[in-house]
Amino acid sequence: MMLRNYNQELGNLLDGLVKIHITDDKFFVGTLKGVSDSGDIIIENAKTEKGAVIPKVIIHSGVWRMITVEEEPFPMEALADRIAKIFPKGHVDYQSELSIISILNGKIKVKEQDGEIEVIGEGPSAERIQKISEQFVLDLKEGKSI
Repeated sequence: MMLRNYNQELGNLLDGLVKIHITDDKFFVGTLKGVSDSGDIIIENAKTEKGAVIPKVIIHSGVWRMITVEEEPFPMEALADRIAKIFPKGHVDYQSELSIISILNGKIKVKEQDGEIEVIGEGPSAERIQKISEQFVLDLKEGKSI
């Protein structure tokens, strides 16, 4: 049986989305950009447990307790941009804090749960948004640029 090298496994996480646990209730989520031989780490576009965004964080090896791999968040903003191409300007509102797309002043809403898109609303516009959302998900799965 081959044992994987710790540094090799840690290196495989580079450029991936990770959560750096500092204490039970303090953490950073961001892109792992570097790891030193002593275990110091660098993450970019870090978000704290309170939602604050920090462009770059260097964390000393004695400070962090655990690293977990995070899933890439569903690109709701890109989906909102795609939906906005068929509606007049100002009729599509992406609410990032709720991860919801509101269309036509809330008459139609789009939300995501575990990679599944739910379109809330009725009528031809809602049906069109459903088709756009389904195509968007297919494009993501096929690796097409969004």
